[in-house]
Amino acid sequence: MTWLVATYEPTALFSLKDSQATSAAGKSLLVPSPYAVKTALIDVAVNWQGVSFAQEVFRWLHALPVRSSPPEWACVTNAFIKVQRPWEAPKNKGTDKEVARAKAVREGKAPWQPTIAFREYIQFRGELRLAFQVSRLGEEEKQTLTGLLLRLNMLGKRGGFIQWLDVEERPELDAAFVTHTGDPRTTLSGAVMHYLDDYGSKMTWDKLSTFTTDKPDRAVVSALVPYRLVRSSKRSTLYRRTA
Repeated sequence: MTWLVATYEPTALFSLKDSQATSAAGKSLLVPSPYAVKTALIDVAVNWQGVSFAQEVFRWLHALPVRSSPPEWACVTNAFIKVQRPWEAPKNKGTDKEVARAKAVREGKAPWQPTIAFREYIQFRGELRLAFQVSRLGEEEKQTLTGLLLRLNMLGKRGGFIQWLDVEERPELDAAFVTHTGDPRTTLSGAVMHYLDDYGSKMTWDKLSTFTTDKPDRAVVSALVPYRLVRSSKRSTLYRRTA
């Protein structure tokens, strides 16, 4: 089994909500999900060589196993921020939505209205690693994946910048990497449970595209992140990697 491992240094705060979280409140994942990593690489492919090239990358990337190794330290900050939500007409029975909307426009309440939302932002210290199982890929596809990883500079929410450091091949992954259900390295000691989403078996390019109304096919897997809780307060939580 061969893994292509890319190493990055996080240079900004990271935040990525669970796919099942609401828009008003959602805790951040401690690691980027396989879904987020693959989508970020598809975005890199589009900007690098265009849509046709990205569609070819999607053909072999969508089923590729992905694992991550988080930085040594992670400080999670709790924050309440002001966000804008789409305005909705009152749901009272008999209310004409168009009349209500016109009135809201006159009062400056549409089409957006301010509200408060809970967010978590993570400051990492150390190196982030992304591993891809490339045993079934050809040399050309491996070189393409390496080129995409070299150009990857952001994960999670917009502004979660990372800096590429190195890329290498490994025969196996160590205990510093996240383990998914079914992995031979799975252990229940000293780890944080997460539910990470990945591309499902029915995922297609049309479902991934933001220009269609088709919903993407997500496969949710349980995973163990090698972090232990060091200390916690009402404002922040500090984790340290166990391996």
